[in-house]
Amino acid sequence: MWKLMGRSLATFIFATILLRMAGRKSLARLNYFDYIMVNLMGGVLGNYVVGQAKGPMVLAAPAFVTAASVISEKAAAKNRQVRNVLQGQPLIIIQNGRVIRSAMGKARYNMGELLMALREKGVFDPAEVEFAVLENDGSLGVQKKSQLRPATPCDFKMGTQYEGISSVLVSDGEILENNLIKNNLDQGWLNTELKNNGVKDLSEVFLASLATDGSLYVDVRASKTR
Repeated sequence: MWKLMGRSLATFIFATILLRMAGRKSLARLNYFDYIMVNLMGGVLGNYVVGQAKGPMVLAAPAFVTAASVISEKAAAKNRQVRNVLQGQPLIIIQNGRVIRSAMGKARYNMGELLMALREKGVFDPAEVEFAVLENDGSLGVQKKSQLRPATPCDFKMGTQYEGISSVLVSDGEILENNLIKNNLDQGWLNTELKNNGVKDLSEVFLASLATDGSLYVDVRASKTR
């Protein structure tokens, strides 16, 4: 029992290190090579945990696979032909409202899958689509025809204000000092603002974020937003 737990913990730490070395990538966006790497690594490490594969040298296999992945990613970044072989190429599935059947066949993509992917994008009629691109990870990028897209302030030549990204100052009752410093603020200012929002104790704050216009959003643990 303790041996199995020890193997599991060691394998978890080792796999985490290898995946960090391989790079930051969503599991939903793995290309062919990444998918093979993850499955090979999982198989080898799984056998090591249950004891079917013994000895520290068994951990060299996933290390080699990770090294191959890192090398292939660097090669793909520098060479377009290598990138096309390892990662594939996006395919235009719909152009000007017409489904390109040859591209569908090349990707082994059927009409049911296409219609489902379009519905997920809020499109229920392929005729509304100007372009639909099947990405390497299997996701579908959709551009509606211009006359069917929602109007924006730019269409009416209306000016808009810069919004930017809010900066989190308090999370789960803990002050994020780095964010305070980046905004040229101090803890005294924060405490004053929290008191103005009716907060008596810092532990009450679930989230406090500063908008680019200087306003402070405060969400307390009692699910009462100010």
